[in-house]
Amino acid sequence: MTLDGFGQMIAAIDPQARRYANAGRGAYTVWREYGRIGAWAGGENEGGWRVQVDRYTREENDAVAAAIASALEESDEIAFEHTVDSELEDGGVLIRHIFDCEVW
Repeated sequence: MTLDGFGQMIAAIDPQARRYANAGRGAYTVWREYGRIGAWAGGENEGGWRVQVDRYTREENDAVAAAIASALEESDEIAFEHTVDSELEDGGVLIRHIFDCEVW
């Protein structure tokens, strides 16, 4: 899967998702690649990408976070780990779903 293909998959789930940064408040999605996976063949890196998707929400059972997890789980080109963090913001709890992916 290419990075463009990965971005299209995320955008199909959340059309407001942005690469690198998002000025959203409340519930929004950001994704970015942060490194290559080395797999050399014929003198070229044929490896995949390390990509992180962050879903920020105030909903404990966020439908977009669940849809992202489901899409990643269904793909045979993506391995991922899903962790959840939270912090207080503007008098409420902001939940951060972190999807750390290896995209091949």
